Amino acid sequence: MDSRIIDFEGILNFRDIGGYHTKTGRIVAQRRVFRSGELRRMTGNDLTRLKEGIKLHTVIDLRSNYEVEQLGTGLLLGSRIKYYNLSLISDGGEREANLRLFKGLANMGELYFIFIQQKQFNQLIIEALEIIAESENHALVFHCSAGKDRTGILAAIVLSILDVGDEDIMNDYCLSSARMEVLHDHIINTSLTDEEIKSLADDHWKVDKVSMRTFLTLINTEYGSIRGYLDTQGADKSLVKRLEKALLV
Repeated sequence: MDSRIIDFEGILNFRDIGGYHTKTGRIVAQRRVFRSGELRRMTGNDLTRLKEGIKLHTVIDLRSNYEVEQLGTGLLLGSRIKYYNLSLISDGGEREANLRLFKGLANMGELYFIFIQQKQFNQLIIEALEIIAESENHALVFHCSAGKDRTGILAAIVLSILDVGDEDIMNDYCLSSARMEVLHDHIINTSLTDEEIKSLADDHWKVDKVSMRTFLTLINTEYGSIRGYLDTQGADKSLVKRLEKALLV
């Protein structure tokens, strides 16, 4: 098992995004930023481990407002861990349209690229990066529902900004594959899950290099790089340097 993966009783797909080498030979610091599937199923033991073992300070919840309202945050409520909900999917009146879009694309990377061009989405990406760039917010975890798509987009953007190679970014994305069967069952068997989501084709739940390679290629073709993408979206000029300072050793 990859050493980045951390097993909990009720939390799935939790792992450290640190340890990767950049193209210039630096290393992404470990035990500072993590990615995960939803945290609402955490047990009391999990919460203790997060607070005392990982020393978790901040959570960025990428689930939609609908998901948070319907499913909640579990034991995070009242835990005194700093919490942000940055809804990386537009479901205010557009939920059905998004679900139809899922069905219309076999390659998830194409969907990821469509998402990052949405004004609400790209501004929230920048907001998430601003939170991640502050060392006082570490240790930090960002998560969505399965920890594959919205979480995968943000993880790829963070690692790319830090100049981690595409192959490592694709491999990091694919680490979710081993957890997808259990995560799929959890999501599908939740009574509050939409029938539209339950009926999504199996391709939606796949984790493969092709999807992440497509996403990275489309960004590089359109913007030159992730950093170029941030420039076009109005990110603060100091953001990249602050992320490097906070996350590279």
